[in-house]
Amino acid sequence: MDLKALDKALPLVANRKVHQASRIFRIESMDLTFSNGHQATYERIIGGRGAVMAVPFDGTHFYMSVEYGGGIMAYCLGLVKGKIDAGETPEEAVIRELKEEIGFGANKITRLKSQMTVAPGMLELKMFPYLCEDLYPCKQDGDEPEPIDIIKLTPAEVKELIFDEESKLQEGRTIAALTLALRKIGALN
Repeated sequence: MDLKALDKALPLVANRKVHQASRIFRIESMDLTFSNGHQATYERIIGGRGAVMAVPFDGTHFYMSVEYGGGIMAYCLGLVKGKIDAGETPEEAVIRELKEEIGFGANKITRLKSQMTVAPGMLELKMFPYLCEDLYPCKQDGDEPEPIDIIKLTPAEVKELIFDEESKLQEGRTIAALTLALRKIGALN
C-alpha cells in the first residue's frame, strides 16, 4: 500500500484569525499557500479537547440510542457520544457519557481506533471510539434535554442496518464505530 502522498509538505499558513461564532463554536480563517503556488482562504471550526463514542455491547446486544439531531432536525439512530471535559481522559469521558446518556457503566472498554476525524476539511474535532463491554446499571445526571431512548440490536441486526442502502442508520461516525466493533467481536465476515 503506497501512502506516500500523505507525507507531502503542508501548505504555508498566514493570517490566522479566530472569530467567535456562538457560545460553543469558534471559526478560524487562514490563508494558505500550497506547494504548487495556489493560494486559498480556508475556514474551520476549532476548539475542544475531542469527543468520545461508546459502542455498548452486553455480549448479545448492542445498545443504540435515539436522540434529536438539531443539524438535520430529526430523531437519529446513533450511539452514546460526547465531548471530553477539561482534565478528563478519553477513557474517563466514555464511561461518564455511558452513565449520563443510557444509565450504564462498563467494566471493560477497548479503543476501536486511535482516533477518527469528522469532516476534516472544516472541523478540528477528533473522535475516540470505544467498545464498552461488561455493562452494569449506573445512572448519572447529564446534560441531555430529554431521556434518550435505547434500542437493543443483535450483531446480525446491526449488520443489516449498516449495509442496507435504505436503512434508518445514517450517521457516519456510528456506522464506522459499529463496523469496527463488529470486527472486534468477530461478527463481521
